[in-house]
Amino acid sequence: MKAFITGINGFTGRHLAKLLRAHQVTVFGFGGDLKDKLSVFTAVSRVKPGWIFHLASPILRSDQLLDHDLAANLEVDLFGTVYLLEAAAALSHKPKILISGSNAEYAPSARPLKETDKLMPLTGYGLSKLTQEMVSLQLAKSYALPLIMTRTFHLIGPGQRPGFVVTDLAKAIAEGAKEITLGNPNIRRDFTDVRDAVRAYYLLMKQGKPGKTYNVCSGKAVSIGQIAARLAVLAGVKLKIKSRHVWRQNDPLVVRGDNHKIKQLDWQPKISLDQSLKDTLNYWRKH
Repeated sequence: MKAFITGINGFTGRHLAKLLRAHQVTVFGFGGDLKDKLSVFTAVSRVKPGWIFHLASPILRSDQLLDHDLAANLEVDLFGTVYLLEAAAALSHKPKILISGSNAEYAPSARPLKETDKLMPLTGYGLSKLTQEMVSLQLAKSYALPLIMTRTFHLIGPGQRPGFVVTDLAKAIAEGAKEITLGNPNIRRDFTDVRDAVRAYYLLMKQGKPGKTYNVCSGKAVSIGQIAARLAVLAGVKLKIKSRHVWRQNDPLVVRGDNHKIKQLDWQPKISLDQSLKDTLNYWRKH
């Protein structure tokens, strides 16, 4: 089997490539510009993959639904995705495709979010991912492409770049911070280790039903304050946690996913939160 990964040099892409190689899958990556239609077509036609994992995304998060970040996100999530699917459709043997979406597509809810729940993004990032999903499903139907969508919740683990709350906290503590200021330490999020997430992607590619969408999440919600406190314990340091009492107005207090659908394929998280935090902390100690 040959697999083609967009965003192979990113956080999730690197872990997915490692997992696939361990399963004797030949891995090819696209780290180029998805907005370059010719480059996309050339790469896909040369590789002729049996599987395509579309992970590339700018991930530009903002406080608003409509702003300059929306256009930047759509350049890849919409136009780059269209080019990728058109290139796949041009192959004589249609590859199976997995596209990674986001929980940011959902309307906020205090209860665990299911795949059948209302979609109503609050941010430009969420709107871009929802656009990607809708267009992808329609193109897959038109081109008879076997396509699986995920709505992936918050990923954590070693190797994540700065700009995400857990890795930022681990990096600060590894650098010797004694005091950390959080926007709102009480907001709770559903965190999944990236290594569990790529196992889910591999399983979905093998067993997932084309045309369907699956949540990839832990099914548990943990507060940011608890994460910071747990990292401090794991690091063996005393950490003072302060709150600015000012945070993004469109940040839901709780984001938690329902993972029953993917569990029916015999998947569940294997890496504990503590192990994930410890590995992230050790990553930043080494770097």
